[in-house]
Amino acid sequence: MTKLKLSLMTAAGPVNILKPVPCLILDNEDDEFLLGDDVLKALGIDIERQLELLATPSGDDGDDDEEVPEVSAGDHDSEAIRQAVEAMIQRALDEGFPVNKVERLRTIVYAHDVWRLVLGDDPPANVEPMRIRMKTGCRPYKAKARKYAPEYQAFLETFNEMLVKLGWVYENPTSRWACVALPVRKRGGGEFRQTVDYKPFNAQTEPIAGLMPNLHVDLENVRGSNHFGLFDFIKGYWQLPLAKECQELLSYMTHRKIYTPKRVPQGSADAALYFQSTIERCFAALLYKHLLVWIDDLLLYAADIDTYLDKLQEMLELTAKFGFKLSVAKSCVYKQEVKWCGKVINGEGVKHDSERIQALRSMPYPTNAGELQQFLCSTNWMRDSIVDYARLARPLQDTLDKVMATASRRTKRAATGIPIALTVQECAAYDAVKQALADAATLAFPKPDAEMVLLTNASDIGWSVIVTRVPSWKSDAASSTSCLSVLVVLSLGHKRTGVSSKKRHTRLLWHATN
Repeated sequence: MTKLKLSLMTAAGPVNILKPVPCLILDNEDDEFLLGDDVLKALGIDIERQLELLATPSGDDGDDDEEVPEVSAGDHDSEAIRQAVEAMIQRALDEGFPVNKVERLRTIVYAHDVWRLVLGDDPPANVEPMRIRMKTGCRPYKAKARKYAPEYQAFLETFNEMLVKLGWVYENPTSRWACVALPVRKRGGGEFRQTVDYKPFNAQTEPIAGLMPNLHVDLENVRGSNHFGLFDFIKGYWQLPLAKECQELLSYMTHRKIYTPKRVPQGSADAALYFQSTIERCFAALLYKHLLVWIDDLLLYAADIDTYLDKLQEMLELTAKFGFKLSVAKSCVYKQEVKWCGKVINGEGVKHDSERIQALRSMPYPTNAGELQQFLCSTNWMRDSIVDYARLARPLQDTLDKVMATASRRTKRAATGIPIALTVQECAAYDAVKQALADAATLAFPKPDAEMVLLTNASDIGWSVIVTRVPSWKSDAASSTSCLSVLVVLSLGHKRTGVSSKKRHTRLLWHATN
């Protein structure tokens, strides 16, 4: 065991680990380097969140995370916003908001100019701008001009003219930096969005060592809450200022011009962590007590309605203080159960979205490695609710590993080009995983007055753990007859069939007071 200084190369550029990391070096011919989940989370890399993003969409088109703003020059349509706010209040009443509290709710939501249907010529948020640190010896990067199809050219010209008119970018023909703009067709339609390939630039930056939240841990703060609100910063990245001395660094080129942004562009190495840390600082008074944040998505919660309204008022006051704008179309001022970051949350626990589970269960057998990879990524994100997931999914994972062994890269694009045909045994494993999705447990929150029960199963080739709670443990009662609530399910390892009874019998029931 030795300690090493590590630099992790990612698609967004290198991520440096500031403190030396204990490493176990094995004497063999493999050139693999494995990082533990604790190190990745310390760097702000949440694997569960990445798997979530690969999961089947749950109805949201996802455009709010994309590099295209809902924009409009000129004055905002106050009447349209008022009608949208009234519709939002009506939705709250439909969700069970107390009628005798509705006038107070209306007073709170109208108190500040924070709602928008589109993001227009509002000034940037009143926060510290994002600053970029470049590596020693970096050299300006300027991409080669690209040829675009006529429809792409028309979109790029119209879109960037609007950004210039809004004052979010400006033409900069003398810029020494310029990455290439990449127009991409939106999902399910003929419209386009603009992205920028910042990979060459990101490779020359010193990324910030920020932290992303651990949602599995943070959601425990919601325990006992029965009143919720969901809020979305409309095109959040475009609301954040970019330091003047850093603006030229993030310039981009189209087929005709070079543009320099004044706001934070999505895709730059520091953008997501800067966004997260900025919002956490602005809403620190509420954070983890009545508010959870995941980049531009806010979850407000409280145990009683009066406290909820107090915290809603405080949250909107902070929103106005720092100059942020919320999407009135994508926000919800009241629910008794919410869907947030792909999970359904109430005061009793967390479960996976039934629509998403049904979508996964309706998927046919995969015909290429990309479809199998997508299925495994989606179900793996739900494994903390699925008993025996590692054993059930192992035949499918072995198949994927085998067919991808000869691929140059393990990307979805590369995998999609590899045809597969599942065997009878693999089809049975596929069906078993889908059935396990239907049986996925609702994960309860820990309770100080409850007792914890740990159920384990282990052998030399794998292990599984189920953490549960029980109101009052009775040592003379079998665990199957006790009122157990599942907190988390863990499993790992290659569990073969036909394991001897001596291997299987390693079973433990452990009880401790929390």
